[in-house]
Amino acid sequence: MDYDFTKQYMNPKRTGNVIRDLNPMSKVNLMLVLGLSPFIVQNYYYGFGMVILFVLFSAAAGCFRSFFSLYWKVLLLFGVFLFVVKAAFAPGEHVLFRLWGICVSTESIQSGLNIVSLVLAFSGAFILFVKTTPMDEFTYALEKKGVSHMVSFVILSSFQTITDLKQNAQVIMESQKARGIETEGNLLKRAKAYIPVMGPLVLNAISSTEEKSIAMDARAFSAPVAHTFLSELPEVSIGEKAVVILFDLAFVGLVTGRIVLWLI
Repeated sequence: MDYDFTKQYMNPKRTGNVIRDLNPMSKVNLMLVLGLSPFIVQNYYYGFGMVILFVLFSAAAGCFRSFFSLYWKVLLLFGVFLFVVKAAFAPGEHVLFRLWGICVSTESIQSGLNIVSLVLAFSGAFILFVKTTPMDEFTYALEKKGVSHMVSFVILSSFQTITDLKQNAQVIMESQKARGIETEGNLLKRAKAYIPVMGPLVLNAISSTEEKSIAMDARAFSAPVAHTFLSELPEVSIGEKAVVILFDLAFVGLVTGRIVLWLI
């Protein structure tokens, strides 16, 4: 039984899902290629096509619910706002609507759709990467590429701090609600309930930072020796390397074609 227990840490971590089991560096590569390609193509049909592709990828990776619960907020907060501003104030010749300095034209609507598709495409690639890649695996992959363990810890700690702040905020809000303070209702009531939470959140963040520093010092984190790791990442297969190279070549082709068209 002891051998079986230790063997699970000796074997590479796998989830059984093709997308989740990709090497973190391969995911970063694909994220940048797919997320930046709409900026090269500059066509909102292509951009929204990438958005649909990321939604399908999230379903295939088994994280559709967590992905879309965050993605629709990006669509609502940034997508709609950018489209309205761009459609209302961007210049255009074929005017469809004019009122009090607001001039909506065919060109401004197309410009609004284009910028929304760019924002949604890149944010979709980033959110999908975060939802399918544990940050400890990502920082471990960075260290294997030669990145300092201090830099990797800062990255890991930053993402972990965001998660901790969210959990602490929920705990404080629940405690406020248990004391009879109204935390639900319209936007003004929620703001009044959330403002007192900021103080305890900041204090908790400061205390947790001090606790992490003491724990790191006790574990000789800064010792000038090679660090050990509790688990290993799977080796990058030939097929995975081939897929990444094909996407990279396609991206280089897009960039080259765009530069040629610009020069012509």
